[in-house]
Amino acid sequence: MSGIAPDPRLRAAAGFVRQGAVFADIGTDHAYLPLFLLEEGRIARAVCTDINEGPLASARAHAAMTHYIDNMTFRLADGAACLADEGVTDVAICGMGGELIADILSRAPFLETEGIRLILQPMTRHSAVRRYLAAHGFRVVGEAFPRSEGKRYVVLAAEFAGGSYALTPIEEELGALTEEKLADPAFLDYAAARRTTLEKIVRGKRLGGESSREEEALLSQFKELLR
Repeated sequence: MSGIAPDPRLRAAAGFVRQGAVFADIGTDHAYLPLFLLEEGRIARAVCTDINEGPLASARAHAAMTHYIDNMTFRLADGAACLADEGVTDVAICGMGGELIADILSRAPFLETEGIRLILQPMTRHSAVRRYLAAHGFRVVGEAFPRSEGKRYVVLAAEFAGGSYALTPIEEELGALTEEKLADPAFLDYAAARRTTLEKIVRGKRLGGESSREEEALLSQFKELLR
């Protein structure tokens, strides 16, 4: 047993990983997520990558204390491009900025393949992730809005379907505004947190003498949505 109990963010990400998956964890850090998935019997094997040797060494050390080490591969690598020949089916990129996540995806074109699922958990610039997915033909097939340490996060599951599509500014921030989502207290809490962030951006631009016209237009849509 690994004894690893992932925080709500990673537990939400784990919920989107498919049974029997060959799982890749990009920026694995301590390998908490793949070890949890192996312990749950959810995945067949895991490939753990990190750009730095220190976190990768920690991941190996954690794995070595379990009997899952034989089901794990460790790669010192920048991003996901190294996984092209690993036969991965489910790929997680969690705990990074949205622009970095989009950059990692852009450098791994093999991910634009039917049958591969992406599980993405941006810490900032959430709109950059949704914008990338739309521009590159990925459809969002699942969303979760976990709360961890007093903050609300978003986790997206996406699969390649081909054909880019357009998003409105508020869809870039919040995704499709379905009736189901609008009735979900977790989503509404998340949307309120995003509105607060946007309000801070508007105030900062005003104080700096910059134009905040686009942000103010978007903010009005948030206020209407959360009225």
